Amino acid sequence: MEATLLVLAGGGSRRMGRSKPWIEVGNTVLLRYVVERLAPAFSEVMVSFSEPEQMEQHIPYRVVFDRKRNAGPLAGLEAGLIGSHRDVLFAVACDMPYVTQSAAELAVAAARSCDAAIPRHDGLFEPVCGAYSKTALPAIVGALDAGHYTAHDVAEQLDVTWLEDLDPAQFESLNTPADLERFHAALSAQR
Repeated sequence: MEATLLVLAGGGSRRMGRSKPWIEVGNTVLLRYVVERLAPAFSEVMVSFSEPEQMEQHIPYRVVFDRKRNAGPLAGLEAGLIGSHRDVLFAVACDMPYVTQSAAELAVAAARSCDAAIPRHDGLFEPVCGAYSKTALPAIVGALDAGHYTAHDVAEQLDVTWLEDLDPAQFESLNTPADLERFHAALSAQR
């Protein structure tokens, strides 16, 4: 697809107790696992970090950094949209290893005619897993400059295509050591 994959890796990992992008999974780390799972569908791949100190390892992807530190995933989206060479990007948090290429492709196709396309189930949505058009950038920049860092609030101001009827299990995050154990067990079972 002529679209950018943006993996958001700038979080603080407080509940996990260690830096999520660099957690070992199989024979790689979580960040690379998520990129390698989705990258074949995209013409460009980028990773966003809040600050350079978060890069514990060299990665072979284009890296962008947040303009506003400690502003959460919204700042990562902003950095990705500014740095992207494509009109649409698919953003996914590095702790969301279950997201499928087909969900990413569906979101990108839908975002070509609106500001964003975000999966939603049971009235809930996860703005760190969705496709964003460059047309979303003014609202994101405006929110960040006004000190409003909640991605949910900004998403509600955008022209969003809500993607319904997708398996909600693929949008689960690895937030705690228990979540990580379940993911490791599922990986072992696949082998």
